[in-house]
Amino acid sequence: MNKELILKFDNHTIEHLGIKMYSRLPNALAELIANSYDASAENVKICFNENANTREIIIEDDGDGMNFDEINDDFLVIGRKRREFDRKRVNEKGRMITGKKGLGKLALFGIGKRIEITTSTDKDDYETVFVMDWEELMKEKSAAYKPVFKQNKKENKSSHGTKIVLNKLTRVSKFNIDEIAISLTRLFNFYDSTFKVKVINENREIELDREKVYEFVKIEKEWKVEDIVKVIEDANSNIKTITGKIFSSEKPMNQNLRGITVYANGRLVNVPCFFGLPEAGHVFSYLSGWIDANYLDEFTEDEYIATDRQSLNWDLEETVELQEVMKKVVRTISKEWSELRKENKERKFKERTNINKREWLQNVPDDLRSDLDGVINSIYDSETIEDGIYSDTINKLYKLLPPYTYWHYRYLHREIQKRSEEGYKNGNYYLAFQEAMKCYKDKVKEKSGTKQIEDYSIMAESFGKDKKNKLKPLEVTSNYKNLFNETTLGNIEEGQKYLSMGVAAGGRNPLSHEEYQKLKDTGLFTEKDCLDMLSILSHLFRRLDES
Repeated sequence: MNKELILKFDNHTIEHLGIKMYSRLPNALAELIANSYDASAENVKICFNENANTREIIIEDDGDGMNFDEINDDFLVIGRKRREFDRKRVNEKGRMITGKKGLGKLALFGIGKRIEITTSTDKDDYETVFVMDWEELMKEKSAAYKPVFKQNKKENKSSHGTKIVLNKLTRVSKFNIDEIAISLTRLFNFYDSTFKVKVINENREIELDREKVYEFVKIEKEWKVEDIVKVIEDANSNIKTITGKIFSSEKPMNQNLRGITVYANGRLVNVPCFFGLPEAGHVFSYLSGWIDANYLDEFTEDEYIATDRQSLNWDLEETVELQEVMKKVVRTISKEWSELRKENKERKFKERTNINKREWLQNVPDDLRSDLDGVINSIYDSETIEDGIYSDTINKLYKLLPPYTYWHYRYLHREIQKRSEEGYKNGNYYLAFQEAMKCYKDKVKEKSGTKQIEDYSIMAESFGKDKKNKLKPLEVTSNYKNLFNETTLGNIEEGQKYLSMGVAAGGRNPLSHEEYQKLKDTGLFTEKDCLDMLSILSHLFRRLDES
């Protein structure tokens, strides 16, 4: 019986859908991996042979394979929509069929101009070997091309699968199997123990694994997409079937890792994206992940998924709804990420410096806070600065701009600082001044021995000169008598008295809490007024120490 194989085609169809659409190697190889998956294969090997005499790619699987009639009636028919013929949509392994438009076979011509295919099922005594040659195919003027073939008797009848050898390769550059492996990993989401794909050259063997894409990424937090989607009220029943994982990294990711990939039944249908949200936000440098939206693969209309499976049509009702829900998902994650990032930064900051950043910033003056925060973040976000240098720099900055900066920078007398600290740090500025005044009064009374009770009278009796021009009990210029004349020294002594009396008068009567707050709110006694008065008291206290 005479047999022949016939490929029915239009030259321009082969050229446009084969060479041009699958010009990128990973995308072309992906079509062959998908064919193996649909054919119930458990193992796929992609070998790259490059040496002085040979340059070829070999793809081999242990799938169902094809008999002669299946090659002729199914494989060699361009545009045969498998789903119209295979209503089960599930293969023998229970996998959902990913093939849809019958164009994936043209990917072969996007890789090499000569294709040799060897295939058989476990029910065949023979394996079929046929060759498709691009140059010969293009010479054919009729509507059919007849590949050269032969049939070889199998040594083991139960063997099955397909082997494809590609040569006359269109690619001239050398193969980087690490890059190819990562690209192929991102194109699918169904690699597991039941479907293994290996990329091989003469030196190395790499098994494709989704985690390989992120092996150099230090993950900070993960979110399950389904947990967020289920609480979105306007998500329809299809969208509520979405599953997936989105995670943040500790440091900005490489550009090619950012974004959320969309899969349908394990195959990529949209390259990583953020679903139309502006990507200028800081968070997008740290987010990656994927979602499985299998329902998208169930629609009969071809316009949902582009032929090259790189993007969805975002103008249709179902995809618009998906986009809006995923925007909400990303916004939810972005908000949580910002809060988490802030908490983690503050925790790590404290671990490295032993400083509570939040308290520090809260307690520096308003006019310094923004600039200080900017400097701290610039140092923190540097990826090159070492921990030792980082902590040393921050600690020096802390000393330069400590909490309650202006209070520290007044260089207050140690007793004044001690007594005013609680009131000042609590924002009770008048109370802080009063406490400092009490401290000064008590010290003056103790040192002068006066029996007076009123603050004003204590100061009047303890400092300055009496009516006979004699000094009172406390002389604040006694250490300088041989350096200045009597008039100068007398003026300083009188100044100590009147300054002390004036300060005492300003803080004479205790006030209610309401009055304290009113003084602060109205601006009659501000933080600066408090600091000014504490500075005067510090001056007076220093004189008192020398009296």
